[in-house]
Amino acid sequence: MKANREKVFLHHCRLGHPSFRVIKLLFPSLFSKLDVESLHCEVCELAKHKRVPFPVSNNMSTFPFYLIHTDVWGPSIVPNVSGARWFLTFIDDCTRVTWVFLLKQKSEVSYVVQRFFSMVKNQFGVSIKRIRSDNAKDYFNHGLISFCQKEGIIHESSCVKTPQQNGIAERKNGHLLDQTRALLFQHEVPKRFWGEAVLTACYLINRLPSSILASKSPMEVLSSFYPNVSTSNQLIPRIFGCVSFVHVHSGNRGKLDPRALKCVFIGYSSTQKGYKCYHPPSRKFFVSRDVTFFEHKSYFHQDHPQGETARK
Repeated sequence: MKANREKVFLHHCRLGHPSFRVIKLLFPSLFSKLDVESLHCEVCELAKHKRVPFPVSNNMSTFPFYLIHTDVWGPSIVPNVSGARWFLTFIDDCTRVTWVFLLKQKSEVSYVVQRFFSMVKNQFGVSIKRIRSDNAKDYFNHGLISFCQKEGIIHESSCVKTPQQNGIAERKNGHLLDQTRALLFQHEVPKRFWGEAVLTACYLINRLPSSILASKSPMEVLSSFYPNVSTSNQLIPRIFGCVSFVHVHSGNRGKLDPRALKCVFIGYSSTQKGYKCYHPPSRKFFVSRDVTFFEHKSYFHQDHPQGETARK
């Protein structure tokens, strides 16, 4: 029973601190003698504590990319290590697949929206029909208005001071930030890595079962509509912020030099089938599949809490 409990918490940490009900859906054999209600995580309490929620509607579109919800978060007081201070979110209403883009300037919104729409058209062969946002001026500049008119896209916006009308995007940003805090807290990762944590949270949420999708993941639902589009990079999840050793290829080292570089694991590449790691001394990013992980060892703090606590 103790071994199963330890495995449950390992998966819980690797997958970005989802609920234990999600872990049970993914690994039911580990819960033969474990009660979900008996499992508690201190990191989750710190990262996700909320008031009692109000009921929400889960009405959804019947096919992907008919309606896209979008919202901008920021500015962050602490710039990301790459210089970003905002992030832009897109959520497909049908599948709930989420895309996140980091922004250095809020003025980039129009460009990124058009870039996202082009990606959908090229990769999935469909045009987005509607976009729903709040009434922020960044969504209503001349360039974006002209683009929507040219492409025949209907742009819906919420009324002034009525964020509930853009509720799906607002709640998704809240979900992303909950997961982001948990990822940062688990291994005491500095706030300057918030951008990598948001991208990692998005990656994991897209691949975890969702109650509003009949316990399927967003990527699983999307792939049911587009079976020929790859939605998996076959990477084993790892604990964000842990010590990682990235292999140094022979052409980049001498015969007596170290064969690996000690880095911090900061997520998964969106363009390559590899892990994203960062080397603080040189301030360089690496993407590699040839990585060894010390998952219970924080790069930034050696004696960190494991995130588990008992409630009596």
